[in-house]
This record gives sequence, C-alpha cells and structure tokens, in this order.
Amino acid sequence: MHVLIGTDGSDDAITAATRALPLLATPDTITIACVVEPSGLETAGLESGFGGGIASPAEIADEQAAASQTATAAIERTAAALDTGATVDRRIEYGDAGSTMVHLADQLDVDVVVVGSRGRGAIRRALMGSVSTHVANNAPCPVVVVRVKD
Repeated sequence: MHVLIGTDGSDDAITAATRALPLLATPDTITIACVVEPSGLETAGLESGFGGGIASPAEIADEQAAASQTATAAIERTAAALDTGATVDRRIEYGDAGSTMVHLADQLDVDVVVVGSRGRGAIRRALMGSVSTHVANNAPCPVVVVRVKD
C-alpha cells in the first residue's frame, strides 16, 4: 500500500498523519508532501499592466529558498513523528495545495491520501476554499481527512 500524506508541518497536520496511519493497512511506502504555494512577491506590481514587478530576482530567489527550507522542515518533522517500518519518500511540490495534491496522488498512483482539516466552518471554507475538501472531491483514490479538535 502506498500512502500520500500532505503536511504543512503544523501540529494539526502531524496529528492527522499519526492518527490516520493506524486506521489503514500497513503501508509499504509513505510519501510525505509539502506544497509550497506561490507568493505574491513574484507578481507584486504587475497589477498595473506594466511589465516588471517590484521585487528583484535576488529577493524572489531568497523567498523561494526560505519557502523550500520551511517545506523541508515540515516534511522532516512529520516523518519523525511516524512510527512505521515503511519506506518514506519526501516531496516538495509547488503550486496550489489542493490541486497539486490531487495531481501528485494520480502521478504516484497512491492507494490513499491523508490530509488534515482545520475545521474552519462552512462560511469561512466557502470564502477561502479548503485543501481537504478539494482533495476529497477530486482525488483519484480514497482520502482520509482527519479533523483535529481545538
């Protein structure tokens, strides 16, 4: 069994991963993925219609490096919390979190996706969108959404 776990390294995401695994058949492979969403820095200033943003290439590169370091730390924190003998693969992906997780699940041909839910409520979810709802509605395989109570 191949399990894809989405994480942002938060306590809720790690709790979701550790609570979901015992509910599943023993995985052979676990892929832990952290999706880095594009920052507004790259496109800041383009709203006017003129070419060229206000951030320099060095500033953009610095922000991307910091985001990659944060994603690596999130993945490592999640991996350290898992008590399993499975092979653990680590992936940093870039893009919209929901659609990127769905694409990754399809690309890797995983058996199940595990994601957490912050339980933001229907109104806020309708305004902001929800990664877990998007993954549950669009993944090519079963999805386990673990809600962590506040």
